[in-house]
Amino acid sequence: MDAPGAAQAAGAVGTRIKRALPQSRSWAWGQRQLTRIAELRSQAEVMRVRADGENQAERLANDALKHLTVAQRAIEAGGNGRRAHAWEDAVTTNINAATCLIYRYAPLAEVQAMLPDVVATIDEQLPRTDLRRTAADDILRRLQKANGKAALTEAERGVIVAAVRTAYSALEREYLRIRSFRRLILVVSGFLAVIAVAVAVTAALYPTVLPICFAPEAKVVCATEEARLAGGDVDAVVAVVASSWDYAVLELVGLVAAAVAAAATLRQVKGTSTPFDIPVALAILKLPTGALTALLGLLLMRGQFVPGLSNLDTSAQIVAWALVFGYAQQLFTRMVDERGQAVLAAVGGPENPEKP
Repeated sequence: MDAPGAAQAAGAVGTRIKRALPQSRSWAWGQRQLTRIAELRSQAEVMRVRADGENQAERLANDALKHLTVAQRAIEAGGNGRRAHAWEDAVTTNINAATCLIYRYAPLAEVQAMLPDVVATIDEQLPRTDLRRTAADDILRRLQKANGKAALTEAERGVIVAAVRTAYSALEREYLRIRSFRRLILVVSGFLAVIAVAVAVTAALYPTVLPICFAPEAKVVCATEEARLAGGDVDAVVAVVASSWDYAVLELVGLVAAAVAAAATLRQVKGTSTPFDIPVALAILKLPTGALTALLGLLLMRGQFVPGLSNLDTSAQIVAWALVFGYAQQLFTRMVDERGQAVLAAVGGPENPEKP
């Protein structure tokens, strides 16, 4: 290629990268994948030049470059918001496919140099009992014991490529599982939020249908107002004292308590290097759950379900108990939190270097 042509090609690549960078800059994961794509593209270009007319090697190099192009376009589409969550799968699968192709046609000496990193990836994703992981570990151990006096063979390369392909497939399945779990959490959160809003609206339209009011010692106490009985009928006084804002206020207090509980659980969150914000989804789940548990807890108290706490004396006590019940949603969501952490830990990585 002449100098003007090379400059034009370099300018085109630079334009694509500049176009992709602002769109993916808000997400560190997408930024890292762009860097990985650039690195693999350089390796594929070098290998294609080294092929020197060898059809199979050149074809594999071209296939790797096609996969990398698809991955970069997926990042650009994801940055523009055109593919929702599907673009992460396109990026991951195509980068993994390109990497395996590079391992398959690269010179054996270079594959041997990359072997510790490749075997580490295999060990992260495959269990100790997997025969492919065991075979890869044996190959690396043999080469390390030889101390540079032994070389990787073509048969061993095939074993390594098969093992790393299986490891990448396991990682892709874990990504699918994480995305499915996140979607389920968000759907349930949305469903609970709709229920909470519907309950608040219904209570605002019909405040006397099921008022959260108590009648201790000659007075009626609701969430936002109190009144003395003065010998009157309790139901008549409740009909006057019950406000359209009672349910809304109690749900708001429960939501605030749930938000505090979500903030308190952040000390246990390690974060994730995956493109899926599971901790955020778990925090969102707590908010409508806290609003509903605040109402349900007070309804149980009003129905004398809790002995000794049948009647509350002031509106402040009702609000305080709503705060307690809203925070108590942690008892229900803690198991979901633990499941979310288990799903993230299953992906592997520095915090979970080996699978049992």
